[in-house]
Amino acid sequence: MEIAAIVLAAGESSRMGRPKPLCEFGDRPALELVLDACGRSGLVRIVVLGHAAKEVQSKVKFGGARVIVNPDYEKGQTSSLQAGLRALPADVPAFLLFPADHPLITSNEIDPIIEEYRRRHHERQIFVPSYNLKRGHPVLFDGSLREELLKLPPDTPARKVVDLHPGRIAYVEIPTSAILMDMDTPEDYARCLEEWQRRETTRRRSKEGHA
Repeated sequence: MEIAAIVLAAGESSRMGRPKPLCEFGDRPALELVLDACGRSGLVRIVVLGHAAKEVQSKVKFGGARVIVNPDYEKGQTSSLQAGLRALPADVPAFLLFPADHPLITSNEIDPIIEEYRRRHHERQIFVPSYNLKRGHPVLFDGSLREELLKLPPDTPARKVVDLHPGRIAYVEIPTSAILMDMDTPEDYARCLEEWQRRETTRRRSKEGHA
């Protein structure tokens, strides 16, 4: 059974002033970039919507991802994670917690986390990407932790499960800062967009050079 990604796109985006999953990168919304990255890494994809769910559904191409709407999204991000967990097949071996406001993450950042999970020591159950000793996203959880996360109060961050047993954590060093670059504010979005445009320029030049 494939590993799953629970993509959290339910928040109110109050500091951004508009739905973060719909922030444009070229002609595509941020949520599509996240879903593409998960697809390239071979993940089962579950998207949890909440605030502005109908607008997001009308503007995003989900590409076969399963979409669920969390009616309790106002209770906090953990309530959306729990909605996603309830939608997971029972035999999923592990799952990524992937906030949709990290649009610069690609399969290049996801694959090392999955590889570390597959060669894990038995006691390691949580795989946290790290850049310059700073924790980032997405975080991978062994499937055995599903019930522990489901028992959290909806306003308690999933980080509580991560921090409760440090011995279960494996840190995966990632060589790019993409795992740290989220979009809470318009200024954050501008920084992410600038980096995305830089990448696209480099990609096009590389393609032209091999033409």
